[in-house]
Amino acid sequence: MPEKMMMAAVYHGPRKLSVESVPVPEIGPSDVLIKVHGCGICGSDLHSYKAGMYIRPGQIMGHEFMGAVAAAGDLVEGIDEGDRVTGFGIGVCGTCYWCARQQYILCPELFRNSTGYGLPGGFAEYVPIRNAVVGQSIHLVPDELDDETAATTEPVSVGVGATDAAGVRPGDRVVVLGAGMIGNACMQAAKAAGAEQVAVVDISPVRLEAARRLGADEVFDARTGDALSWVKELWGVGRYHFNEGGMADVVIEAAGAPVTIQQAFEMVRSGGTIVFVGLPEEPAPLDVTKIVHKQPRIVGSLGGDFARALELLAGGRIRTKELITHRFPLERASEAFETQLRTDEAMKVMIQPREE
Repeated sequence: MPEKMMMAAVYHGPRKLSVESVPVPEIGPSDVLIKVHGCGICGSDLHSYKAGMYIRPGQIMGHEFMGAVAAAGDLVEGIDEGDRVTGFGIGVCGTCYWCARQQYILCPELFRNSTGYGLPGGFAEYVPIRNAVVGQSIHLVPDELDDETAATTEPVSVGVGATDAAGVRPGDRVVVLGAGMIGNACMQAAKAAGAEQVAVVDISPVRLEAARRLGADEVFDARTGDALSWVKELWGVGRYHFNEGGMADVVIEAAGAPVTIQQAFEMVRSGGTIVFVGLPEEPAPLDVTKIVHKQPRIVGSLGGDFARALELLAGGRIRTKELITHRFPLERASEAFETQLRTDEAMKVMIQPREE
């Protein structure tokens, strides 16, 4: 019996993406196959596309997706064919130091067994979720959410996770460095958590305007001046041993740039919190004396909370629909990636497989 085929965007090397016919992933009794309605391009996808980070040639990328259940294995409970869903599949080795301590996010095999990194991703007509568990790796989309908004659940979950990791509390003053989709989600999640003021820094007027429109209290175009001086003007000067900086209670670094990584240590007040969620392509030099003297709490944040993201989206407390600036059919995946690289005009680019 001939294999059923589908179209998918396959990575072959830096800036080499080919849309080609590949077999539809087979599923087992614990798996779900999803017909993709839309899949957004993530910042980590751009790192892979440009520099081959995180993936190998032959990979189908894409993890910011939603679709309808095309088939479900006999052992999967709570899912029916046709259900609108989103999700993210991960697998761990189960035997390493971290798995033994139930710190699964730290398993060194995590990405090799994750959707869009080692497993087939959503830039295709179909995507599988292995060992699907409703409420964990696969989530039903509330009726209130349209398909495109639902396809932004994963980046919103990352923003929610970063805000939770920061421990944002009512009354906090928060700086978000980077106003892309995840930075914007961090800003909105911080507002939802009760932050008194959230300030956003970026170099893209398009992204800064989106942040302002969706609830940022202050925005700053870092091309026009010194972002640290701006934060000092906003919330005062934070003196510390032998120097001075800003007075942000929390800094969320979502740009992944060496300069913003350095700025995070300047902007945070002594005893404040820095959360790193951006993924830099090159190392940033650090002045460790600022860590010694300011004693900030420094947290790395990876992944997020899908259920909470869906709740906030469905309740309108986080909005993403207007952040989708471009839409491309799957056949134009390379053009879609090149567009996403243009931060002066693109916020979130969505790739949509053709309808049958």
